[in-house]
Amino acid sequence: MTIQTHTPPHVHENANRPRYLGETVRAVSGESFDWHTHDFGQLISSTTGSMYVGTSNRVLLLSPAMAIWIPPDAQHWMRTGSNNEMLYVDVNRAESRTLGSECRIMTMTPLLSALISATLPQNAHDRINHHNEALHNLLRHELIAAKDVPLSIVIPQDRRISGVAMAALENPGAIVSVETWLIEVAASRKTIERLFITETGMPPSRWLRHARILHAISQIAAGEKISSVAMNMGYESTSAFSYMFRRLLGVSPSDFCT
Repeated sequence: MTIQTHTPPHVHENANRPRYLGETVRAVSGESFDWHTHDFGQLISSTTGSMYVGTSNRVLLLSPAMAIWIPPDAQHWMRTGSNNEMLYVDVNRAESRTLGSECRIMTMTPLLSALISATLPQNAHDRINHHNEALHNLLRHELIAAKDVPLSIVIPQDRRISGVAMAALENPGAIVSVETWLIEVAASRKTIERLFITETGMPPSRWLRHARILHAISQIAAGEKISSVAMNMGYESTSAFSYMFRRLLGVSPSDFCT
């Protein structure tokens, strides 16, 4: 995956930063931010579109059905999909300590969505301080209790397979078969299988299925029809794609992305 260098929003800590401060950002399709950290936590939700967030050993996918938490000082990169509108919420360092030290993806609920929107300055300025404090307390509780979603994939670090892994994450639909995908790896198939299992916990065939699902969710979040996404991902039919989607995530593509 190609990561261009841009300056990410909100890179300087403000000693007077509120517990939660939201801002709506409409990103250019494919806009990328290179490796960086923040002095504060960042909660990101998607109104439309999707975003990949890369950490030291895995890539996470944000779509409208969920929110992502990035703690202070966490090294990460970001790349947006198309048709994007994101809501960034800066979380000051003191509050961030209560929300966990690991990046995570969580299920979005109507209440969580409303509480995140309440952090926007235009939605908060008419409320008195103790009203905002009560909403921030409830937001904290909702974030702590939110259900995690398995929308991330481990990126292998071994140079023999890291390149093909990133290429697959970029465009998994272009891969005709596992055999053609791995043909350029300078190692035997047995060694490749061992490396993938050791570094990602999955054999390459299963890892590729997960990469396809993440890419598919990104396309659906951008407004693509499920039937078109199924074809783009190399599935023979929408039903075959839906079956694999449900097998991995427990729900159908249409239910997941609404």
